[in-house]
Amino acid sequence: MFKKLLAAAGVGGAEVETELFTHGVQPGGIVEGVIRLRGGNVAQDISRIAVDFVTRVEQEYEDHEGLRDTGFGWTAVHGPLHLPVGAPLEFRFGARAPMETPITFYNGRHLPGTQVALRTVVEIQGAVDAADTDPIGVGALPAQHVLLEAVERLGFPLRSADVEAGRIRNSAQQLPFYQEIEFGGSHNYPQLNQLELTFIAADHGMSVVLEADKRGTWYSEGSDVFDALWVDYAALGHRDWAGELHHRLAGMISRH
Repeated sequence: MFKKLLAAAGVGGAEVETELFTHGVQPGGIVEGVIRLRGGNVAQDISRIAVDFVTRVEQEYEDHEGLRDTGFGWTAVHGPLHLPVGAPLEFRFGARAPMETPITFYNGRHLPGTQVALRTVVEIQGAVDAADTDPIGVGALPAQHVLLEAVERLGFPLRSADVEAGRIRNSAQQLPFYQEIEFGGSHNYPQLNQLELTFIAADHGMSVVLEADKRGTWYSEGSDVFDALWVDYAALGHRDWAGELHHRLAGMISRH
């Protein structure tokens, strides 16, 4: 549906509608669509039309945590233009989802706790900028699918996912946030309460960060233990990833 934009005087503004031709995408894929503008009762000058992706990010403040919609992957669609009274205009676009875009679907299942949308931004001179958002599904990359499936094969049940503000130390992370995918404990690894995976995906491979909540014992306190590995997309089918993860987890468990 067309959504009204505010004119400079607050009345008689233009209307905008965004139609997505792509409702699902993988990181690195292209979302295509069209933005339609329809002039109102007064002419308006549009400074810029653009689209970006939006996800809800957990942000830590001094005394609490909060959620904030955060934009990323900005794509310019059209530069300055004059929108006459009642005039219809439309602009096709293609927006590439960054490789680090949080995933919302894996193995036909929605990952609870993560949402991604495409936001249309219309900047209007002398008026409030307008924004319209359309939800999209982001499916796991083949490498992400393989690693998540390997974790489940080791007995860890998938629970949820969230997106947190900040950076992973010593990584090539590009975006100002990262996604954590949480699994419950496995009977095969009674020393661990839970396991979290973070993917830092790039064009030719990805870093996989493992964080486990290690149970305490009578002589030591519980602690968070970490490890990381690199997955080369070209070599994805040539390794036993469940075996590799088991080796990594065993090392994390034995770590003091």
